[in-house]
Parts: sequence; structure tokens; C-alpha cells
Amino acid sequence: MKLCFINPTGQGRTVVYELAKHLVSEKGHEVVILQPGSQYQFVKRTYFQPFKKGVEIIYFPAFFFPNINYNLPHFNKQIRILSKLCAEQECKIIQACDHNHLNSIAPIIVKRKYKIPVILTFNALPGYSWFYGNHFVDAIAKMYTFSIGKKILNSYDRVVLLYSRALEEVEKFGVSKERACVIPNGVDVENFSRSSDIDQLRAKLSLKNDEKVLLFVGRLAKVKRVEVLIALTKSLTKEGFRLKTLVVGDGPDIKLYEKLARPIRNNVIFVGKVPYTELAKYYSMADVFVLPSLSEGLPHVLLEASAAGKPCVATNVNGTSDIVVHGKTGYLVERWNIDAYHDYVKVLLEDEQLSKKMGSTAVQFVKENFSWDVVMDKYEKIYEDVIKS
Repeated sequence: MKLCFINPTGQGRTVVYELAKHLVSEKGHEVVILQPGSQYQFVKRTYFQPFKKGVEIIYFPAFFFPNINYNLPHFNKQIRILSKLCAEQECKIIQACDHNHLNSIAPIIVKRKYKIPVILTFNALPGYSWFYGNHFVDAIAKMYTFSIGKKILNSYDRVVLLYSRALEEVEKFGVSKERACVIPNGVDVENFSRSSDIDQLRAKLSLKNDEKVLLFVGRLAKVKRVEVLIALTKSLTKEGFRLKTLVVGDGPDIKLYEKLARPIRNNVIFVGKVPYTELAKYYSMADVFVLPSLSEGLPHVLLEASAAGKPCVATNVNGTSDIVVHGKTGYLVERWNIDAYHDYVKVLLEDEQLSKKMGSTAVQFVKENFSWDVVMDKYEKIYEDVIKS
């Protein structure tokens, strides 16, 4: 079956790039990805080539707003490319990602002309169930979600949600249960569950043998609340714990967090961006993974940490409870109960046997619920259903 995926931004989404890769290499489907490029860019390239077969990527022109991960597509050219794919290359389904990006409108127009099924996957409802951490931006996002976003949601044949709580959320926006289902992102469990050689990395980061490691991976923005992790590190070191906190990632608030961490600069290391192929080593080196975000969708970093066999302590928002089973694979913290981070992390640092048990349970849990085999089977069922109907 030939499928057309639309990646909403210049950065590859897991539900687009990784799903496409697995559908091609393991299921034998053909996939072409449409993705916004600069205004003057109109090229094709291939994402990967296993067995001389890959995922074709076509760029359509778009204007990218500075400092925010958002773009305004050239609608006519995007529609023209989609029409050509439907008419000449016989794509059977168009699958867009995230209704809060305007390039999810073009498939609705093409659907009407070519009678082709359209599917929308999305992670959360900005301004309603997911927040940027800026009052003005969140207010704009809420207005969009309740107007244009609502119309987009109700114009697709199927809506695929990444976490279970979203089923109740979209029902309030008029999306019937018959049109909605939950299919999470997948994770390559084997890539993270293999034990990596981390001695060299520990030496590079000047980590002592008796030092425990707390790990955060993500974008350094206010919504991630890295200040909670810094305060947690300060509190635990005062209590005598020998530990280092690794902050992996970059973002607009990195200078703010570096300033907050200065009093405990010997215990907090800002690693910066790390190549995806190297991330497994950081997960393997960690004792506890901490995600104190104010808001999340389905956080892929929790899947990766769990696949690496690490207990996670995370805020109980949106999709985190789909991944972290409280008391079994880690702990969930209510949004404003900041003290609970200290209590749960302290328990895991003090009880090594409990920490290992939770980590082992986490690996098994993601294998059973988030492996790409499980995810692909669910998507294929959706594809069959929309074509039949």
C-alpha cells in the first residue's frame, strides 16, 4: 500500500519518520513524506535505503517564523503535490500530524476532490490540555484549538491519539468515539535495553564510581520545569547524597537554568544536544530518570528511559500515566506537589533493589505495549478500516 505522511515542521516527528521507516522495512508498504522547507526549496531526497527501498521525502515551500517551531505553508503548492500523489502515484491514504499546524488543512481539500481517506495523528490540545508555559501564547493556542483546530479535527476520517486521556478530551470537541482511537508512538526497545559501554562517558563527565546519576532529556524551556530538578539536586546533596544531575538538551531557557544551577555547579552538568545514536549511553548511565514538566503529550523520553530499564519519576499529566505505572515502573507526581519529587527520588536512590526491580518491569511493559510491532499492527488495522469505509 502506498501512503503519504505529512511531517508538520522542519524536524522529523517520531510518528512520521520512525513509523514510515518501520512500515517500509518490516511491512513492505511504500511511504512518501511531505515536509515544509524554506520558501525556495523544492527537492526530493531519500530518508533511508534498506534493500534498495526507502522513504521518499518531498519538500513543499513554507515560511518559517523566527524563534518558534511553526511555519506557514504555501497552500497551493502543497495541494498541488498532494493531488499529483493521489492522481499519478495512487497513494491510498494521507496521514497528517498535529492539527495545530496549518499544513494539516491541505489533506482535507484533497480528500474532497479525490475521495481519499485522511487520518490525523496528534499529541495534545494546545491551550486546553497542553501548555507552552507563556500566558499570552497559551491564550492564542486556546483560541486556535477551539476554532480552526476544532474544525480540522472534525474534517478527518480518523483521529489517532497518542495517549488514552485524549479520548475524553477530543469527545468534548465533537470527535465521536467511532472516529477516534489511541495508538502510541513506538520505541526500538533493543536499541536502549542493550547495556552500553559507559566507562568512557563517565570518565569524560568526571563522574566518580560512587556517584549516583539523575538524568533529564528534553528541550530546555519553561514548560519542562528544569528548576525543579535543580532544586531537587540541591536538596539531596545537602542531605549527603553523592550524585550528579545530567541535563541533556538545549533550548531558549538554557541560560536561565545555568544561572539557577551555579550554587551547585559541581553537581549539575549541562551536556547540551546529544546525537540520537549516543542517547542510549546516557540512559544506561542513569540511576533515575526525572521529568518534572508542567505539561506533556506522550513523552518519548519516558519510553526511551523505560526501555533502558530505568525507573522514572514524572509529572502526572496527559500521556505520562500511559508509560509510568505508579509504584511499579516508577512514580507519578501531581503537578504542584513538588516535594514528592524529592521523596520518590530519594527512595529510589536509597533502595537499589527496588530501583532495579522497577527498571526490569519498565522494560517488559514497553515491550508489550510500545514496541513497533504492536504499533504497526494497530495502524494497519486503521488503514484497512478507512479504505473499506
